Amino acid sequence: MTDTTADDEYGADAIATDGDDRISAFWQAARGHLGFGKMESIVGGNPLDVVPPPSFSYGEGAEADEVLAQILAGSKTESSYPRAESGDELPRVGDVAIVLDGSGEPKALIRTTEVEDADPVVERFELVYPLNGPTPAVD
Repeated sequence: MTDTTADDEYGADAIATDGDDRISAFWQAARGHLGFGKMESIVGGNPLDVVPPPSFSYGEGAEADEVLAQILAGSKTESSYPRAESGDELPRVGDVAIVLDGSGEPKALIRTTEVEDADPVVERFELVYPLNGPTPAVD
């Protein structure tokens, strides 16, 4: 993957997805790519692999779809935003999130790989799922 420029004109828009079956189904399909769920049948699940991570889109509609396409193609691997927008909680290396398309469908799982703790905050990430081809459909 290649890094994109630090000035990100696309803000991440949080979308309320509590109880959304599409998010849960996507998480069930994607979590194995993080190594979650492999020992579940032996030792039981833990909250980190059962509860879906935060989900958001980069803008709305076509704008969100455009940025998502860049993430899936590997050409967008970082995001920046004013420190004041992060509140008290900055992202941490290893954090994961689900990226939604413009219609709110889960399409990508990303993991934070680096955070520059300045203003603006620059968060670098890697695509974890899907790695090849389009996002598989979830039931």
